[in-house]
Amino acid sequence: MNVFSYFVLIFSVLSLTACVSCFVQELTNNISNTQWIPKKRVLWLSKNPDIPGNIDNPPSDEMAIGEEYALRFSGVGKLYTDKEKTSIEAVDDADRPPPHHEVLRRLSASTVAVVGIGGVGSWASEALARSGVGSIVLVDMDDICISNTNRQLHATSASVGKLKTEEMSRRISQIHPGCEVSTIFDFVAAANVDGILDDLREKRGVDVVIDAIDGAWEKTALVAGCVRRGIPVVTCGGAAGRKDPSKIVCEDLTRAREDRLLFRVRKTLRAKYRFPKGPGKGAKNYHNPRRWKIFAVFSDEVVGNGGGLEEASASFRQCDGTLGTASFVTGTYGFMAAGKAVEMITTGKMIVPKKVRMPLLELKEKSHQNATAQSIF
Repeated sequence: MNVFSYFVLIFSVLSLTACVSCFVQELTNNISNTQWIPKKRVLWLSKNPDIPGNIDNPPSDEMAIGEEYALRFSGVGKLYTDKEKTSIEAVDDADRPPPHHEVLRRLSASTVAVVGIGGVGSWASEALARSGVGSIVLVDMDDICISNTNRQLHATSASVGKLKTEEMSRRISQIHPGCEVSTIFDFVAAANVDGILDDLREKRGVDVVIDAIDGAWEKTALVAGCVRRGIPVVTCGGAAGRKDPSKIVCEDLTRAREDRLLFRVRKTLRAKYRFPKGPGKGAKNYHNPRRWKIFAVFSDEVVGNGGGLEEASASFRQCDGTLGTASFVTGTYGFMAAGKAVEMITTGKMIVPKKVRMPLLELKEKSHQNATAQSIF
């Protein structure tokens, strides 16, 4: 091979190398500047050529939920979607939205009320927001104390002195901008519980009520009011004095144990509101009474000094109790309550309390308890 042939060969190799380099560079630039499009969206466009739209501006799907909402909460939707519905055939069906969107639609259309925005209610409220619940009603009229820092989510140096409902509303709006947050500036008492619950049911269409108040008389009136109206309710026991979050469970109120607050509520429901009495001691089914279909969050932990019950105070509010509390316990109570509410909503299995024929003249709480604060968990 002569010199000229070598020159031609070298020139050809260099030219080919330059062409390949330019092609790779152009391909890299195109990939970096192209927005990733899910396979499902590309298939949907290819199967619907007559509908205006392109990959950069895809057509809207009337069955689809908001894209931003789906990005935020698809993880929750997938968690509660039946395994059978997430098969390859269902996912690759470009003519229908993903199976978990049905769960997201249920969440986005739901309304949950949290009564008492303290150590338990604050954590429950945020968990609901992070689960995609479409509407949250916050019921409380207390403000944040510096001594709430150890157990209440919204308590920070900047929030001391602010209303709990307002501070919680602000947090929820940052987490879930599409959530409709409303507040009821009041404490629940036997004298006003009917008005509050009628407002929640008739005007706000509440699906579930989370009871996170700590006064036994107020809690009893709230639970009884929910039962009368057929509103699913999750009531929370006393968190004070508890140290072990692994002992916290959610069962029927008739199964509550190691919790003097729920014991008192249950006793009052039976004595004053004619709830079914349990079997007497020594009976064969003593440990298996008939369920009321009222969920209760409580701890199995054996503690002294009251078992989670803080005695009522005559003061308007009480920022701190005597038994002590910690965020890892109150937070677990709140998460358990929110989890049960989300479970009912996503599965469509709303557990409605059993009907009870209650007396016309209902229990009126003692005057010194009307002003008891409800968010001191």
